[in-house]
Amino acid sequence: MSVSFPSPRAVPIRIRLALAYALFLVLTFGVAGVLVLASLRDGMERQVDQSLRIRATLVQNQIAVGPEGQLRPSDVVRVVTAMSHEEDLDAPIIWVQVVDAAGTILASDPDVPTAEIPATPELVAAARGGQEAQMNGTLAGERIRVLAHPIKAEGRVVGVVLVAESLYLLDETFREVASLLTIAAASAVVLSLAGGWWLTGRALGPVTVVTRTARAIAGTGQFEQRITPPPAKDELRDLIATFNEMLARLAQSLQRQREFLSDASHELRGPLTVIQGNLDLLRLDLPDEERQISIEAAANEVARMSSLVADLLFLAEVDATRAVRHEPVALDAVVAEIWRRASLVDSGSHDLRILRNDATMIRGDHDRLFQVVANLVQNALRYTPEGGSVTLKLENHGSIAQLAVADTGIGIAAEHLPRIFERFYRVDRARSPSANRSGLGLAITKEVIAAHRGQVRVTSEPGKGSTFTVALPTLDGSPLEHGAAQISDLASAGGTPPNDQPRPSC
Repeated sequence: MSVSFPSPRAVPIRIRLALAYALFLVLTFGVAGVLVLASLRDGMERQVDQSLRIRATLVQNQIAVGPEGQLRPSDVVRVVTAMSHEEDLDAPIIWVQVVDAAGTILASDPDVPTAEIPATPELVAAARGGQEAQMNGTLAGERIRVLAHPIKAEGRVVGVVLVAESLYLLDETFREVASLLTIAAASAVVLSLAGGWWLTGRALGPVTVVTRTARAIAGTGQFEQRITPPPAKDELRDLIATFNEMLARLAQSLQRQREFLSDASHELRGPLTVIQGNLDLLRLDLPDEERQISIEAAANEVARMSSLVADLLFLAEVDATRAVRHEPVALDAVVAEIWRRASLVDSGSHDLRILRNDATMIRGDHDRLFQVVANLVQNALRYTPEGGSVTLKLENHGSIAQLAVADTGIGIAAEHLPRIFERFYRVDRARSPSANRSGLGLAITKEVIAAHRGQVRVTSEPGKGSTFTVALPTLDGSPLEHGAAQISDLASAGGTPPNDQPRPSC
């Protein structure tokens, strides 16, 4: 039988954080407790050694050494006995024992529980060699501290004073401090678990809200929901702000997808109906002339449908920000080429001129910009009667380039201007009843300009003409964030900024 343990990922992060806090606190208390107890024991042992050293020095000072350089036993017994009767009741009990240079016990404290103070031969030998030494031992079942102090006379060791003190108080104090530290550590762990649980609950509250909202959105598909960010400017606020931005992008993407499907199905229904009708006619026994007309009509609808699908796919790619490259482009060269081609096609039917064409470098997609300018010029020529005027004007204002395509055509009514850049919105029926266009040209223009961090505006008056103004940040201009404000100002005003001298025309 095998026992499987849950993966760490199966444990909620709230529990893991609380346990991590508790573990960190246990480790901290453990290290601090070991250091405190070690420091306490070392300090108390030094204090015991100091008191033993003082007692040994007093004994040594009171013992008289004979003329032959030896200790007199009677004098040693007197000193040791007198010392035992002068014990301070508030001071710990210290036992005294004196041995001569040969290791014979000359006198021992009468209060010693055993016959003599337990001292190892190594300890006595160290003192007889002139060095003070300490050791821990056991006396009557209690731990004691023993200090061996040499008695010197005329530069040589004549005896050894052994002093000992019970470590009972030291051990009791050590145990009490250790118990208090253990209780404090256990209490701190419990409090850290409770506090960690509470703090992580408050800290992860917004994450819970995000999770609940995400689940609700996944279940309902309502991407319009938003989460109110907390007032504190921290990582969770950034997370919620990012999550709200993601929801906004998803909602926008979903809306565009719905519009794309709706528009595509609506626009393709007409050509498919025409094709189906002509195919039905071809099944009949029609004259060759009528059959040819049906074939041409179907072919025209197929061509129109192919163009429509291409435009729709391009708009879908622009929505996904994949269709526009960002490379250095000479916009003045694009304008000059469009003017040249349009002049050849127009064959002098209109007064097509370039009023100004400043040298301008921008970062963008040459083919898409060419498509935009060509579309604006073609529209201007299409809706301007023969003999009318169509002008192009490219001005470089340093950080912003402004291209204006103006015509003296039939113009656009005011009620159509707010919606002229919408997909499939047609002003053709009002401007030219015979026109049969998809209504995607200006929508593509707007999307391409937006992908280049620019803006496009239109001003028009029925019977007097229209002016389309495109503003784009230049390659050597200011940063796009600053340029965006200038683009808006230029596109709205349609003029040259103050203190900006116009450049020579091409």
